[in-house]
Amino acid sequence: MEIMQFLGNEVPLVGITYFQILAAIATIIIGFILAIVISKYVKRVMMKSKMEKILAIFTARIIYILLLIFTFATAISFLGVNVGQAIIGFSVVSGFVIGFAFQETLGNLAAGFMIAITKPFKAGDYVEISGDSGTVNHVGASITTITTLDNKKIIVPNSKIWGNPITNYTANDQRMIDMRVGISYGDDMGKAVNVAMDVLKKHKNVLKDPAPNVAVAELGDSSVNLLIRPWVETKDYWTTKWEITRGIKEAFDNEKISIPFPQTDVHLFQVK
Repeated sequence: MEIMQFLGNEVPLVGITYFQILAAIATIIIGFILAIVISKYVKRVMMKSKMEKILAIFTARIIYILLLIFTFATAISFLGVNVGQAIIGFSVVSGFVIGFAFQETLGNLAAGFMIAITKPFKAGDYVEISGDSGTVNHVGASITTITTLDNKKIIVPNSKIWGNPITNYTANDQRMIDMRVGISYGDDMGKAVNVAMDVLKKHKNVLKDPAPNVAVAELGDSSVNLLIRPWVETKDYWTTKWEITRGIKEAFDNEKISIPFPQTDVHLFQVK
C-alpha cells in the first residue's frame, strides 16, 4: 500500500509521478525487446520463403526502426507529453540529423533494395561495375563485394552501383567472341576468310546456331582487317578465344598468309 502511495507521488519540480516514469522505462525495455524479436522473426520468415536475403534484411531493419519509433512515442505519452506534437518535433529534428549524418548509409540501403528487386546480377556472375571487373561474391544490404581475376577483393557501396551502367558478362548462356585479324594487302582475301572460317567450324566449342561469321571489316593503314565472330557457351568464352587466336595464327602460317605489323613508308627526296 505504501509502495502504491509512493508511486502516486509527483517527482519534485517535474510534475509527473514515479509511476509514470516507471511505466515509460518499462515500455522502452519491452518495446526494444519486441522490436528485436519481431524484426528477426520477419527476416527468418522471408528467408524461408526463398526471398532475396538483401530484401529480407532491408525489410527487417525498416520494421525494427518503426517499432522503436512507436515504442518511444508510447513511452513519452506516459510522461504527459502530447505525442502528436512530439512526433512532429522529433520528425523535423531527426530529419535534419539523419539526412546529414546517414545520407550515405540510407542511400546505400535504398540502392541495395533496388538491386534486390531488379536483380541485375547475382553471386557468381562476372560483372563490370563502377569501373571494376570481377566475380560477384556477395550482395549485401549496403555493399557488394567482387573478386578480380588476380584475386583482389573489392568492396563497392551499393549507391555507387545503382544508377550507373552495369555490364553482366555471364547473365546470358551464350556470348559472341569479337576478334579482328589483319592480313597483308598482297594476300588473297577470299582464301584468308575461308581459312579462318575453317578454324571456327572445326573447333568443338563454336556453336552452329548462331552461325560463326568471318568478313572483311576494313582496309587499315597497314593491313586488310578481318572480322571474326564465333558464338560460344558463356562458360567456354575465354578458353575458346585463346584457342581460336592460336589456331588462326597457325593456320595462316601454314597457308602462307601473313599477319603484318604496323609499318610506315618513308620517301626521301634530294633537295638540289
